Amino acid sequence: MLRRKHILLLLEWYDYRIHRGVAQIARENGWQLNCPKSFTHNEGILNNWQGDGCIALLQCTQTLEYFRTHKIPLVDLGLGDHNLSIPRVVTDNEAIGRLAAEHFRDHGYKQVFALTADGIKMYEERLQAFINHMEADGGKVTVFDSAGRTESKVIQELHDLAQAQGRKMEELSVGFFAFQDTAAAEMISICLKNNLRVPENIAVLGVDNDDLVNQGLSVGLSSVDSDQEGLGLTAARTLQKLLDSNSSRSSDSILRHPPSGVVSRLSTDCYAVANPLVANALHWIKDNFYHGIQATDVAEAMGVTQQGLQKAFANCYSKSPGQEIRHQRTHAVAHLLQTTEANLDEIAKNCGYYSVNSLINSFRAEHGTTPGNYRKRLKLASNA
Repeated sequence: MLRRKHILLLLEWYDYRIHRGVAQIARENGWQLNCPKSFTHNEGILNNWQGDGCIALLQCTQTLEYFRTHKIPLVDLGLGDHNLSIPRVVTDNEAIGRLAAEHFRDHGYKQVFALTADGIKMYEERLQAFINHMEADGGKVTVFDSAGRTESKVIQELHDLAQAQGRKMEELSVGFFAFQDTAAAEMISICLKNNLRVPENIAVLGVDNDDLVNQGLSVGLSSVDSDQEGLGLTAARTLQKLLDSNSSRSSDSILRHPPSGVVSRLSTDCYAVANPLVANALHWIKDNFYHGIQATDVAEAMGVTQQGLQKAFANCYSKSPGQEIRHQRTHAVAHLLQTTEANLDEIAKNCGYYSVNSLINSFRAEHGTTPGNYRKRLKLASNA
C-alpha cells in the first residue's frame, strides 16, 4: 500500500481561499493535508511534526528556526528576509498596483491618497507600483503617515488635504487605495461616521476581494481580486514538483501569481467630476455602450448638443465621449475573454461592435495586443 504524503499548510494569517486552492491539489495527489487555523497552535505544531512537505508564510522566528534545521520540501507564500533557498509563490503586486491605478483613472480620479505600508514588503510593492502608474497617467498620490493611526488623525489629514485644495472636507472628491480589504473597510466606516459620502467624497478601493469583509459592509467594496485561491493552487503545484523531484529544497525563485482583475462595487461607482452633465453622461455610457451607441446618442440622451457635450468633457474629464465609449467596450471585451469561451463574433455582438474587425482594431489600440493573444496570455498565466 502506497504511503500517503503528509503536508502542512502553515498560515500565520489564515485565508480559507488559499486553503481551498491547496486542498484541491491535495485531493488530486492523495495528500493528507493539515492546516491549523490558530496562531497559538501554529507555534507548537512543529514540535512533534514529521511530514513530507510544507506550504507556509514564513515570518515567525520559531517557524523560521525549524525550517533552517529541518530540510523539508517547502514553499513560502511571503517576502520575508529569511535567506532560505526555497521557492516563493506570492501575489503579483506590480500588477495589483497597475490595476488599481487604472481603475481610479478610468473613473476620472487624478488625486488619490494611501497610507504608509508599515514596513510590510508586500504592501510596499503595491504602493510603489500604484504611485508609479498613477503618476505616469498624470495623477497624484498623497501618502499619509499611518504610524499610530487613529480615526481623528485620519480625519485631520483629510481636512488638511481639502484645505490645500481650497475646499471644505465634505466637498472632497478623491480616491483612497487600501493595500487590503480590512483597511478599506475601516476607511469606509471612518467616512460614514464623519458624514463623508462614499464614493462621492471618497472612492475606496481595496485588495483581495474578501467576500466575508464585503458582506459586512453597508457600502459594497470595490477591490482588486488577488485570486487567493489561485495562489494556493500555484503554491501546491510548486510543492508537488519538489516532491516529484525528491528534492528537499530548490532555488530561491519567486513566482508572481497574477490578480484576476478589479471587482467594481458601490465604493467606487462614481465618476470624479464636478459637472453633473458629465457625471450623468458617464453613467449613461456605462449602462448603454453595448447597444452600439455613438457620441451623438449620448448628447441626445443628455438633451444637449454634441459640441456642448464635447466641451463639458474637455473641461473636467480625462476622455472625450467617444473615447469613453471605446474604453467601456474594450473593458467589457477583456472581461469576456477572461471569463468565457465565447468567440469574437459573439463578443462583438454583446459589446456594441458592428464587426469583428472593428473589435480587434479597437482592442489592439487600447491593450496593445489582439484579443486572441490576450486570451492566450491569460491561459498561460493560469496554467503556470
